[in-house]
Amino acid sequence: MAHIVAAAGVPHTPVFPSLARQDTAAGQDIAARYEAVRRVVAGADPDVVVVLSCDHINTFFLDAWPTFAIVAADVVNGPNDEVPGVATAELPVDARVGRHLHRQLVRQEFDPVLSQGCTVDHSVVVPLHFVNQERVPVVPVYINGMVGPLPTAQRCRRLGVAIRRALEGLPARRVAVVASGSFSLEVGGPRMDPGRLYGVPDPDWAARAAAHLRAGRVERLASEAGPERIAHAGTVAGEILPWITMAEICRELSCAVMDHRAGEGHAFAAWS
Repeated sequence: MAHIVAAAGVPHTPVFPSLARQDTAAGQDIAARYEAVRRVVAGADPDVVVVLSCDHINTFFLDAWPTFAIVAADVVNGPNDEVPGVATAELPVDARVGRHLHRQLVRQEFDPVLSQGCTVDHSVVVPLHFVNQERVPVVPVYINGMVGPLPTAQRCRRLGVAIRRALEGLPARRVAVVASGSFSLEVGGPRMDPGRLYGVPDPDWAARAAAHLRAGRVERLASEAGPERIAHAGTVAGEILPWITMAEICRELSCAVMDHRAGEGHAFAAWS
């Protein structure tokens, strides 16, 4: 029987890898926040990392846009978009676990797309750049947080239940789960901050989401994360859906890190 040994949630802002290498207060701060999460994940010694993310119309396109998708390939290349200072490289994938997840989710009446060959964007590469420096094999799992209609938060919570059951059915594996994204974020919309390429339209919601996650209030978070709330929180605020899925998967673990600061639309978090 497999064990879920750690979980984490981090933002995937494309400039963070470059910023974290700079000898500045801001760079050192970002590096330290990711490092606090990495230590929890690495300390659990996982042999596979399931990455829950939202594609940004880079891996998939509107001609065939999945609500849920699982990648099962030997390797994937990424990033397929621009991440300053991070060159495109092969990422090891545990295809066997990916196929197992797909098969077991279908048996539990979910119908994810199975991708056996794709590239991945910054939503996968940036978290792994910081959190998976040991290059443990991964399984990318995509949840539509970008193109309406989005799956409901309650549906994503039930997806977390199904993924947990599927993972526990694996023989003798140590699994870490990483959620990628923000809670409140405006990109390419009218609520971006002046002089910036993003905005945080609803920082109070981001703080509330972080508090629910810290306290393990998964059902309450899912009940509050309705379509109107997500739309008010920004053009890509659907990125909270992977966090809700992750929180349901790891609900038996204890929160070890929850670093959310006033005014931010994201958090750095880990469970062990």
